[in-house]
Amino acid sequence: MSRLSEIYDYIDSFAPFSLQLEWDNSGILVNCGDCVISKALVTLDITAEVLNEAIDGKYDLIVSHHPVIFGSLSALTEKTPAAICFKNDISVISAHTNYDLSPIGVNKVLAQKLNLHNVVSSNDSCFMVGELDKPMASDLFSEYVSKCLSAHLRYNDCTKEIKTVAVCGGAGSDFASDAKKAGADALVTGDGKYHEFLDATDEEILLVSAGHYETEFPAVVSLCKLLEDKFKDIQFKVAEQKTPIKNI
Repeated sequence: MSRLSEIYDYIDSFAPFSLQLEWDNSGILVNCGDCVISKALVTLDITAEVLNEAIDGKYDLIVSHHPVIFGSLSALTEKTPAAICFKNDISVISAHTNYDLSPIGVNKVLAQKLNLHNVVSSNDSCFMVGELDKPMASDLFSEYVSKCLSAHLRYNDCTKEIKTVAVCGGAGSDFASDAKKAGADALVTGDGKYHEFLDATDEEILLVSAGHYETEFPAVVSLCKLLEDKFKDIQFKVAEQKTPIKNI
C-alpha cells in the first residue's frame, strides 16, 4: 500500500520541489502522518467546494497546484482550508511552480492542448516555445486558442502572422518581451494587465490572455493521470472545481 511520502517522492521525481521559486510554498503543507493513502483528490485550488467533496468522499489526500498555505496567511481559524484538512485527517501536497517548471508540467500540457510542435523550454524554463502546423492571422489564431481551451480571452491588436508560439500557464504576461526575444510571434498565458497589452503591441507580439484556470486546469488532469498510472492501489479523482470567473 502506498504512503504519503511515496506520492511526494514520485511528484518530486518529475517536478522537483527544490526547483520551486523562492516566493512559492510547494510541498507537503498538511501532514497527517505518513499513513497509507487510499483516496486522493487532484485539484487546481482547495476551495470550499473541494473541501466538501474531500470530506464527504472520505479522501485521505488532496494534491493541489496552488498552495493551500500561501502569501499573507498569519493565523489559523476553523475556516482556514489547511486547518479544515488537518481536522479531517486530509493531508495536502501542493505542487506549484515546481510543476510549472517541469518539462512535463503546466506549460508542456498547454503546448499539447494547442497542438504545438518542436516544443522547447526557455532558458529559465518559465515558458515553452513551439510551432503551429501553418501560420495564422492573429485574429484566427486567437479564435483557435479559444476553441482549444474552451476559453473567453483577451488579446491585443497585432497584424503579424502567427507561427511560433510561446506558452506560460497562469500569470505569465510579463514574459512577453522574453518570448519575443526567443523568436515567438505570440504568447498564450492566463492573466494579462492593461499596460502589458500596450507593451506587447509596441513590441509587435500577440499577447493572448486565456484565463488562469483555463491555461492551468488541463495540467491538473494530466497530473491526476500520472498519479493514477503510478499508484494502482489509490483511487485518484480530479476534483469538481470550476472557474470562479463568470463572463457575459
